[in-house]
Amino acid sequence: MTILLIEDSNGLGAAAVQALGEAHFRVDWRRTLAAGYPLASDPKIALILLDRGLPDGDGVEFLRRLRAEGVSTPVMLISERGAVPDRVSGLDAGADDYLVKPFAFAELVARCRALTRRPRGIEMEPVKFGFLLLRPDTLELSIHGEPLAISRREGQLLVALLRRPGRVCTRAYLEAALYDPHAAVSPNALETSMSRLRSLITGMNANVEIKTVRGVGYALTEGGLS
Repeated sequence: MTILLIEDSNGLGAAAVQALGEAHFRVDWRRTLAAGYPLASDPKIALILLDRGLPDGDGVEFLRRLRAEGVSTPVMLISERGAVPDRVSGLDAGADDYLVKPFAFAELVARCRALTRRPRGIEMEPVKFGFLLLRPDTLELSIHGEPLAISRREGQLLVALLRRPGRVCTRAYLEAALYDPHAAVSPNALETSMSRLRSLITGMNANVEIKTVRGVGYALTEGGLS
């Protein structure tokens, strides 16, 4: 069972790798959000241990992005900030657990065992909308029961829309689901991905439609536009 550790402290990271290794966990250690991001959605990762304060960003904002993208892997936030508002904000952002530094590594291991025993949750289950069927964890898409190839970018976009079916998804929400906040993104990047996704869905008669809400964002509707 593999744990993704995103932690910039060499001392804490090395100690956590040792303690978890002795408990028969495999640990993939990354020191920045940018380095950890490509692995965060890997289905082989059973748990993410995420430092709240990292050199290239805020762990809580990173977590919000993962949840917006449909990543349902359990996440434990690790932070020196242990006040009630800090813990509440972390849990509200989508964390499954919150561990305050300094901590005993025996407790870390016990909490990891508890989190990896839990079911991955309904977000791992296929989502049906109209004639679409999408697996959020693998981005496997079928329409009318027929598998359909979809790029990772358009798959992430569809996941974000399916998390709010029939509701308007703002540009900010969709962009957070698709792009690294520190990356240089073309002003038309979202429109390009949306156009490709819309063409894919329309061409297969999926009985769903992506409605443009001018100046706000987009909405995925079933049947036709109201």
